[in-house]
Amino acid sequence: MSIRSFVRDYLSATNLLRLVPISIVLVTGVVLTTWTHRLLSDHRDLVVHTHEVIEMAKDVLIGLDDAETGQRGYLLSGERRDLEPYGHARERLGWMSATLKEQLADNSQQTAHFAALSTLMQTKLGELQAAIDVRDKAGFKAALATERASTERATMDAIRHEIGQITEGEKALLSARDAEVQKDERRVQLVAILVGLASLLTRAGVELYITRKQLAQDRVTSGVAVSRTSSVANNPSAPLA
Repeated sequence: MSIRSFVRDYLSATNLLRLVPISIVLVTGVVLTTWTHRLLSDHRDLVVHTHEVIEMAKDVLIGLDDAETGQRGYLLSGERRDLEPYGHARERLGWMSATLKEQLADNSQQTAHFAALSTLMQTKLGELQAAIDVRDKAGFKAALATERASTERATMDAIRHEIGQITEGEKALLSARDAEVQKDERRVQLVAILVGLASLLTRAGVELYITRKQLAQDRVTSGVAVSRTSSVANNPSAPLA
């Protein structure tokens, strides 16, 4: 196939008129669809992240409760094996605290709450360890007195307050982010409808234009033919074109 025949068969004005407008609509649709889906994906990721922060904050509190329970078990029994839950809880608290800090790093208000929480956690773990050390050196009664003194300082209550503040802050963010996800889902649906409608209207408009143009050309051609026929009829001696 020669270039001239290819242009004539596939790149005619009519074919280009059918191809170009609908291509523009489709490319625009792809761009808008990609953008809306990316927004939806980003906001869904934020919702998942918020749930993870809330769960991690709860796990930190559970870890502290486990450490406290393990420590008290040892204070009562004096058996070293009863310290294992306490040791495991401290290990978990180490990586959970680091994870929570990283999760909250992009929020200055939550970072401030975590800083307060971290200080309180160190204080509480220090109190637990102090009672264990007293139990080892001076026995149960002395350890019990140390434990009562630390309980009066209400460090755990302060810890629960800070974790509560972090959790409430994340719940507020979760509500806003859920709303964004719902908005994004509606936007995705709207873009799909608009792109489909634009494609349909563009195709219909182009076909209508081509049809009208063809009809106009047919009328012109028909008029020329009629004019020539009339001319021949009125002047039989005139040569035919």
